[in-house]
Amino acid sequence: MKAKTINAILCKKFDQFLASVEDEAVKKVLAENTIITGGSIVSMLLNQNVNDYDLYMRTEEAAWVGANYYVRQFKENPPMTFKDSNGKRIVDIVVI
Repeated sequence: MKAKTINAILCKKFDQFLASVEDEAVKKVLAENTIITGGSIVSMLLNQNVNDYDLYMRTEEAAWVGANYYVRQFKENPPMTFKDSNGKRIVDIVVI
């Protein structure tokens, strides 16, 4: 895959990630401080399937902003079931 195509794919994936963030202040911090790197780029260069996209924060503050946002999201709407990588149910949450 060519570098221009890889860049376009990464930009699209990053835009999708940012679109999932509902808090505008958090979105701004993440937009300005996130780097995409890792195996996804190598996979695309080798025309292989991409397993995931690794996002790194440029600053510790940005990492904390992102982590706190997702912890709040989880607490507000926890999944009722956790599954392993094969889809097998491993934990159920019961709310009483």
